[in-house]
Amino acid sequence: MTRHEGLAALKVGVVGAASREVRLRAHARQGWVTEMVTEFETGRQALQAERAVLGFLRECGATDRLPQREMPQGGYTETFAHADLVDLDGDLLAAIAQAAGRIIRRAHSPLHQWTRDYLAAGEAALDLIDEGHKALARKRLQTLLELGEEMVRHLGPREPQEAPASV
Repeated sequence: MTRHEGLAALKVGVVGAASREVRLRAHARQGWVTEMVTEFETGRQALQAERAVLGFLRECGATDRLPQREMPQGGYTETFAHADLVDLDGDLLAAIAQAAGRIIRRAHSPLHQWTRDYLAAGEAALDLIDEGHKALARKRLQTLLELGEEMVRHLGPREPQEAPASV
């Protein structure tokens, strides 16, 4: 996230690691100050977080952006003009961006992906039942139950926990 005091504007943007320094210097030459950088594992995750932040803030009424002429280095579509008038400050934007980042990272975690795949397999088994393939559906559901039980074992405590002592 960058800020331009003279323009009373904030900017959210995605940049690849290879071009980050060049891009941030180009903004700095135009008076923008970098206030926050959030790292992501993939460019897709970073883009999803950027879209989430921009979409959320635009839906909340922060719809003014800088005109293109104010950003000769590019990136005007990710700006918030008159940020001070809509009480949009760097701390608020940072909190929103960090929350979006956490959501995006968790949504791409192995456990989340496994859960989505597990639910999709359950839906496919229900479709098999609807289509009259009950024996095949039963076999797939049995496999799903076994996988679910195995996942619960992996997520559970490694050793049995002792009951708390009573006083």
